Amino acid sequence: MKTETVEIPATVLSSVETLDELQDWLTAQNPEVITELRAARREDLAGKFKPWKPRHLPCPTKSK
Repeated sequence: MKTETVEIPATVLSSVETLDELQDWLTAQNPEVITELRAARREDLAGKFKPWKPRHLPCPTKSK
């Protein structure tokens, strides 16, 4: 059963200076994300990548 508690070592907490750094550390702890990132890097190095195209999302406010 998955737990909703994430254990973060005290050394990590004392070394991060921003929430972005903490998020990077948390992301690096997810094996599925790391597998996908490594596959994307292999494709990039092999020249098998698709140029990134931003998605144009509608503005969530009703003012427009």
